[in-house]
Amino acid sequence: MKRIAILAVVLTVIAALVIGISGAMAAKPQNVIQRSNGFPSGEHFNLNIHGKADTFVCDPTPGGGSVFVDQYGPATIQYVVNKKSSVGNLTVLDPCAVDGGTATVQLPYEAQGYYVFARILGKPNNGASGNESSIILYPNVVVQACNDDPANPDPNFGNYTSCDDALWALGLIVGSNVYGATPQGFVRFDPAATPGKGNSRGVNITPLFTYSGWAGNQTVFDVLDINDDGALTDADVPGNLTPYEPAIWDYDVVAPIGVIDINEWLHFAADVLGIGTYYQNEWIFNIADLVVTEQPIKNDGTKLLQIRFYPVDTTEFIPQ
Repeated sequence: MKRIAILAVVLTVIAALVIGISGAMAAKPQNVIQRSNGFPSGEHFNLNIHGKADTFVCDPTPGGGSVFVDQYGPATIQYVVNKKSSVGNLTVLDPCAVDGGTATVQLPYEAQGYYVFARILGKPNNGASGNESSIILYPNVVVQACNDDPANPDPNFGNYTSCDDALWALGLIVGSNVYGATPQGFVRFDPAATPGKGNSRGVNITPLFTYSGWAGNQTVFDVLDINDDGALTDADVPGNLTPYEPAIWDYDVVAPIGVIDINEWLHFAADVLGIGTYYQNEWIFNIADLVVTEQPIKNDGTKLLQIRFYPVDTTEFIPQ
């Protein structure tokens, strides 16, 4: 098994990170959402992130819909989606992300993905800096991705929650920082603007779960990595690709070969040679049969953050 390679090619992505698919069932109109708690209506899965004191002892038993992080400091939430899994509900595989650790959550596969909303709840508290409590969520980063072998399907593939036993590792993920989404911060309340506890409203964080970049299996990577150095760089852009055309790949006519030329070469490889796939603002778990991501979190006094996952195909919502 060849693990996923995270490669050092920086691509410029200039697009709004939204999932532009209308839902199929009636729910709250957008103007109603704006006047309510900020959440769409309809079926959804809940994930509660609890901030705990240093004395908290976390029980690692799987189950439930909660994960536990330190009340102050970093943590990581790992998400797993397996297209061939029979899992029908959000399942916490490991709830413990205390002491800077990593909790693991499995989501049911949805072909159109989810709208993801979050809001900060719990008793107000001052953060370590003396300001209002807050928590920051960062974009998800792919750490594993793999496909089942279509010619020889693995009957156990649907049970996998990692790529350790998978047959086809996804070898090409170009750039770990091609995501255009920015970190999303939540503040429990601003005492200068809102007396008392204030009202907490849901915020659309779907862009933190989208991906723009290239993907392909390990064979694809081996073909494109011409100099076999384990990375896709300008050295892999052929100066003369006979018998393919065009022969010279300096597209922007500005020496030396750079990011624009690499991007154009990869598009040619995908469109003409059938090598790799380029995704633009894709639901991040659609790039392979099994995808594992990690989302860094930084907590400063927050005791509860609620995240809701709404299936796109059963939710009427137009992102702003």
